[in-house]
Amino acid sequence: MNTLKTILYMGFMHGLFTFYIPYQLASRDTPFANIGIFRFLAFPFWILGALIVIRCCVDIIRRGRGTPAFVDPPKELVIAGLYRYVRNPIYVGAMLFQVGFILWFGSALVIVYALFFFLGFNVLILIIEEPVLRNQFGAAYEEYCRNVPRWIPKIP
Repeated sequence: MNTLKTILYMGFMHGLFTFYIPYQLASRDTPFANIGIFRFLAFPFWILGALIVIRCCVDIIRRGRGTPAFVDPPKELVIAGLYRYVRNPIYVGAMLFQVGFILWFGSALVIVYALFFFLGFNVLILIIEEPVLRNQFGAAYEEYCRNVPRWIPKIP
């Protein structure tokens, strides 16, 4: 059941905010720069971003026995997989996807959207997600926060 809930939640949330809205903005905007063949650098960002999101969802379902949705969070704290390096790898993956849109379309609107996207993630994390996880996992989550950075991956 968690798999279905995750597919529906992530399909809606990331389908809308990570893909549909930036695509609509970019396709209606005039490129601010023509970077030629370098636009194809978007593909590795899209692929890497999507793989990160998918991998993290699988970890949350399998290891956390829950979903990425804050209304149905994991039952166990997930600190394995990509969560060993950064506390918010799904959002990092979504931001990589935004970089792909910027490279592909060269849209100033997508750059502005990506900045608001990142700001929105921060608000969501600070006001909703971290308090929920602190309340649910207590000292274990506090220790995790001390050892793992929120945004910039800590590679051993």
